[in-house]
Amino acid sequence: MSGITVYLIRHGETEWNKESRIQGREDVPLCAEGLEQARETAEKFRDMPLAAVLTSPLSRAETTARYIGAASGAPVYVEPDLTERDFGSVSGKVVDIFNPEKYAGDLEPLDDVAARVLAVLERYARSLKADFAAVSHGGAINAALRAVSGGAIGSGKTRLINAGINILAWEDGSFQVRGYNLHTP
Repeated sequence: MSGITVYLIRHGETEWNKESRIQGREDVPLCAEGLEQARETAEKFRDMPLAAVLTSPLSRAETTARYIGAASGAPVYVEPDLTERDFGSVSGKVVDIFNPEKYAGDLEPLDDVAARVLAVLERYARSLKADFAAVSHGGAINAALRAVSGGAIGSGKTRLINAGINILAWEDGSFQVRGYNLHTP
């Protein structure tokens, strides 16, 4: 089994994104711009042969995923482990997104976030044996990118764009980063 492409997509913009407010697991919906971003990103997947579109249960991700599923014709599956990092007491606050640890000690560890996100992606890569998409959140995706890249990109280094596309390749039992912060797949 080799050559599976995973499109890891950040949800569209929310009002809290505009305010640089940490959303964490708060269920903040997409704003008008975010809905437009979700529609535009979905169009890039129109008729693309995806086996599935996975999504976090938070509405900002699920709305984005449903647009992609409709455009690609792929079924959408809600996966709780794709939810955002638990930012604890800094959730809802405006803090330095590159170093939220300096504001609170009750954040979900990055290694735990990466492990749960990558476990979902690996499970689907092994079972589907075909390309698929997953819609998640900036903190969760960055934790996964950090783990896969050995810290070269991701948490603390990369600010992911809303509705941006990150590409992982599943080959020979492991993930490699093929692209990140892209506007097109």
